[in-house]
Amino acid sequence: MTPVKPRRKLWRTRFKLARNVLPFAPRISYADIIPDSAIDGELQHWGEVILLSDLAAVLHRDGTITRRAHHIASLHANESLSQWDEIFRFYDRQTALHKIQTAKVYLPDGSQRKARRVVQPYGQIAVQFYPLRPGVTVELEEQQDFFTPDRISACMWGQEYLRYSIPCQRLRCTIAVAEPFELQYELHQTNQEPRSWKQGTYQVYQWDLQALPGYETDDATPHPRDVIPWVDFTTLTNWEPIAKFYRQDLEPPSKIPVQIQKLSEDLTRESETTEDKIYALYEYASDDVRYGRHPNELALEKTREVGSMLEDMRGDCKDKSSLLVSLLRHQGIEAEVAVLLTRANGTIPFLPGARFDHAIVCVTDEQGVRLWLDPAGGPMTFKDLPYNDQGMQALLLNLPAGELTTISCGGPETHQVHRQCEGKLSEDCSYEFGTNVSTTGDTAMEFRLRYINRNEEYQSLTLERELASSLTGARIDAPLFHNLTDLSQPVTYSCKMTLDQWARKIEDIILFRVPWIGAMHTVALVNVQKRNSALQAPWPIRFSDQHRIELPPGYHGYGLPYQQRFECEWGRYETSIYEEDSHLICHRQVDHLGGIVREEQYLDFKQYWEQCTRADALDVVLMKKPS
Repeated sequence: MTPVKPRRKLWRTRFKLARNVLPFAPRISYADIIPDSAIDGELQHWGEVILLSDLAAVLHRDGTITRRAHHIASLHANESLSQWDEIFRFYDRQTALHKIQTAKVYLPDGSQRKARRVVQPYGQIAVQFYPLRPGVTVELEEQQDFFTPDRISACMWGQEYLRYSIPCQRLRCTIAVAEPFELQYELHQTNQEPRSWKQGTYQVYQWDLQALPGYETDDATPHPRDVIPWVDFTTLTNWEPIAKFYRQDLEPPSKIPVQIQKLSEDLTRESETTEDKIYALYEYASDDVRYGRHPNELALEKTREVGSMLEDMRGDCKDKSSLLVSLLRHQGIEAEVAVLLTRANGTIPFLPGARFDHAIVCVTDEQGVRLWLDPAGGPMTFKDLPYNDQGMQALLLNLPAGELTTISCGGPETHQVHRQCEGKLSEDCSYEFGTNVSTTGDTAMEFRLRYINRNEEYQSLTLERELASSLTGARIDAPLFHNLTDLSQPVTYSCKMTLDQWARKIEDIILFRVPWIGAMHTVALVNVQKRNSALQAPWPIRFSDQHRIELPPGYHGYGLPYQQRFECEWGRYETSIYEEDSHLICHRQVDHLGGIVREEQYLDFKQYWEQCTRADALDVVLMKKPS
């Protein structure tokens, strides 16, 4: 299938005149808006209420696009008012036209003021709304006409939310596509089909919704695309134009530069196997080349020139990925650049469109097994991949049409903190133990980010503070990283820890609480009785902990062995405590599985979390044997 070629330019495109899109969505005036009777209460609750959100996107037969937006909102909270003090719009005068059609402030006494418009050089418009105070209503109506097709292809793609984080009394979304283009769309979190009709040579789709409630959000709410209704649309029939566009910018030159050839040979001189070569080149691109660009290169979409990159050892995700691919290809190793949208931007795959924010590398070994490497994701352990990349849709640039695939997603064991402790509990209730900790995946990467470029004194001091922060009164001695700079191994560290008065003594009874790593009571996810929005469960990670504790002379455990196991859709918890040869043996493993907890599932998740919290806080009863 080939992209649709636009017909000759419309005369309004030729003369750079605004197009009339009102026939597809007739204008709704301020007089037509009747505020809901409960708006005062909603304003005090939400701080703002949208009275009208009217959006239109039109693709004309010559491949150019017109976008129109009409927004009316009542304001109450300070943060809502401050967002309307001054609004900026930018456009390229050579290729587009932007018009502010209406900009007004409606005061509570019934009067109205026009907003001040300031046209600045280089296609910048500032709209200043005044006066603003609680109870005012603001109106902004604007239209932007583009006079050249999109540089990727003559097409249109995008997404529109069908619900907002604040209440909306009326939301109208109109999409019109002229022949010979055709629109495909997908609904997410909703089954609200649009009204569709033919108007001249345009096929029009329209959603017209009313009385939409607000959606409460907080730091634990998932990305909106994963939880609230939205529509994804595109006129592209395949990914070929997208792959072609990114390949022009990101694909390394077919003739590998001499500097890269020499660098590749130097880095792999002592490597014996293909895997050794891949590791040596990955380590260089990930660790030696720092992340970032000079400010004057931030807007450049192409990869940096090889000489500049090797000179200052600096590059962003596309620079580092392209460099790694060139280094690998010189060694005869099959490698490709892949682009993706990271998990932090939602997990639902998009229809064809240039909606990517990251570049990584896909390596194929002799057996045809794919290995994903992210040289810009931080100093990750070799073969580990940031969870932000896992499970996401990626577009490989290895074919003319690209190859759309999904990156495999590892479980909690790929992001693990494993701790082994051996110590002694004294009769004065202090617990002294030595600990060895091994970390993988994102947890190892976070340690490296904080410590890898620091000297041993800084590492020791800062690690001591970090470990002591989760255990009040803890004394940390001899904290030491063992292989922080070795990207081929998990990050490990050791220390000695003393917890004075950690247990409680009541006559001949000691109540001892095991100091588990990653104790669940330290994460306040379920403090409220109910939620009005979805909850993002903790991302996958495994905490595994083992303590071998020498008991005070004459003491033994009461009511042991003790075991607990809890499991739900978002996690697994297992602990066991028993006595062996005058030692207390304590095991615990917690697997956070990630996922989204819907509002109706919150009580199930809360019950699971509370069970685990109580198990973490359990007192082990130690009794002194009669003399």
